[in-house]
Amino acid sequence: MVDIQGFRERLAARIEEGKDHGISDEVMREGIVNLGDIAMHFFKADRPEEKLMKELWEISTEEEKKTLASILLRYGKQALH
Repeated sequence: MVDIQGFRERLAARIEEGKDHGISDEVMREGIVNLGDIAMHFFKADRPEEKLMKELWEISTEEEKKTLASILLRYGKQALH
């Protein structure tokens, strides 16, 4: 089982670290997209929902991946407030 709250807190911590080092939101978004691309090469989709996420990522355009990255960035930032 995935610990969503733990994921959100870790994401928020990485965003805070990035901001402390002067990394812009755009650079963080690009990093999230790159990480997603790399992770999908090694991601083992054992459960149906994981398989769906992998397939959706693989068929997404670069613009759609950036949109998802923006959503993840906003999701993590909300945990900072």
